[in-house]
Amino acid sequence: MVSLRDGHALPAARRAAPEPVLDQKQCIYDPPVLAARAGSTLVIRNSDPLVHNVRAASGTNRAFFNVAMPLEGMTVKRQLPAEPGDVPIHCDIHPWMRARVRTFNHGYFATSGADGRFQLEVPEGTHTLVLWHERLPEQARTVTVRAGERVQVDAEWPVADLKSPARPSP
Repeated sequence: MVSLRDGHALPAARRAAPEPVLDQKQCIYDPPVLAARAGSTLVIRNSDPLVHNVRAASGTNRAFFNVAMPLEGMTVKRQLPAEPGDVPIHCDIHPWMRARVRTFNHGYFATSGADGRFQLEVPEGTHTLVLWHERLPEQARTVTVRAGERVQVDAEWPVADLKSPARPSP
């Protein structure tokens, strides 16, 4: 996931952020990490032929919402917290199912694809691009963008920086 550190101080993004969608497929959340606008509506789907529930926490890790999704093809919508931050999500029925929604108070963010690629349209100028991964240390890159220019940003992390996946609480 990527975002601009100074995004809140910039003019509104020209493109509206895409609707955040979290799908339950083959007993995992897809995508496992999702970027969204604070206060936006999260679409949650159950693409599995079995029951799931979706428990989201916010702020002090208190339950923000908890909804059962017993039917394949079922879709629910829930509003994300108005304040930017992290929203951990898990399924109480399948404790290995975990996801995280990071919310922002600006429109300069993107969820990278499975291959790590992303596209983010930003205003001309020099910005700090923040690269975030749930199992790696955050990285920041200074990028300078000129009007009409496309900039490629590459990132590498040492293998030693990789953290073990979080274990579900008993």
